[in-house]
Amino acid sequence: MVFTENLQVSLRSLKANPLRSLLTLIGMAVGIAAVLYVVVLGETTQARIRQRMSALGSNVLMIRPEYHRRGAVRSSANVVNLKWSDAEDILRNSKVIVRIAPYYSSGGSAEYLDQNWSCRINGVTPDYETVDNDQPIEGRYITAEDVELRSQVAVLGANVHEKLFGSLSPVGETLLINKKRFTVVGLLGSKGENWGSPDDQIFVPLTTAQERLFGVDFLNGMLAQTRSPRDYNEAFFDIESILRRNHRLRDDQPNDFQVRKQDLFLSTIQETNEDIAKLIILIAFVSLLVGGIGIANVMLVSVTERTREIGIRRAIGAKRFHILTQFLVEAAALGIVGGVLGVLGGTVFTRLYIGQGMIMPWQWVGYSFAICAGIGMGAGLYPAFRAMNQDVIEALRYE
Repeated sequence: MVFTENLQVSLRSLKANPLRSLLTLIGMAVGIAAVLYVVVLGETTQARIRQRMSALGSNVLMIRPEYHRRGAVRSSANVVNLKWSDAEDILRNSKVIVRIAPYYSSGGSAEYLDQNWSCRINGVTPDYETVDNDQPIEGRYITAEDVELRSQVAVLGANVHEKLFGSLSPVGETLLINKKRFTVVGLLGSKGENWGSPDDQIFVPLTTAQERLFGVDFLNGMLAQTRSPRDYNEAFFDIESILRRNHRLRDDQPNDFQVRKQDLFLSTIQETNEDIAKLIILIAFVSLLVGGIGIANVMLVSVTERTREIGIRRAIGAKRFHILTQFLVEAAALGIVGGVLGVLGGTVFTRLYIGQGMIMPWQWVGYSFAICAGIGMGAGLYPAFRAMNQDVIEALRYE
């Protein structure tokens, strides 16, 4: 009963000073909206990263040539040193690497009727389908026979299909890749946005890419799949030992190749996003603190303006506890109303900014109200104690 009465008094006080109350609420609303936005963005980003990681092949190591160096300066060009024989040696001599997929990749152009598109052309072997988790949704992938016969066949990524064929099925159609005629034998499902634009690629047999398209006898890299994540260290050791031996590197010479986990880039992005999110949440909590100071200021002014009211309530029997509760409830009401506005505004803004795929962590909505109520009550504590301890006679004399 006392709480309900105090809540009614609090709401009447807010209505009596609408502009002052609104300005105070805005500070709380902006802070809680910022916190909610960062949390939603973080949850959504984490979900997207997990989805992209699942699109990568599991337990995969990337082997690439090292960059050329002139002294301590690294150039943009790679060392030309990886050969198909290196891939065969690694697979033959390592007990923990179960599959290896050499590849050569370079930029190129594809044409179909009056449509043309620039994209990556990847020369691959059949194992690339499994190692890179490529999944044809129509037709088939590159086969061992295609590689052996240097067949001019192609598997299209989702974006290339859309740009050249629209909604039409590409399987069985003929297109030009770097002015050479290829038959489309397969279409891959979409992998979504990622580094290297995985949907903006065309896959052809490795021998065809090396000999008929680009005229090279080396590789851009290899993907090596281990038995399990526990085998990474042993796989690193095997790859390093075999390649250093094949490349005749002395003990004092650095590796002329790189070995990394395929999901390393996404893991780094994930960690960076988490650090940025923590910083933004800290800034948002500073905004909430400023909102709390605003509530404290409003409550101090309210105590001063209602000194006579406090004296009258004390004179007719209200105890100090009742006065304390009244102003604490009023401060909490300011915080909660600000939280409601912040949650509504933050949800609308986040929906418009992030769009589809937004993940709303509902537990944080509850946390938001608790945070706002806590900040409101904390900010109103000193003004409430000041009101509670006022001398009744002096309060009644106050003009």
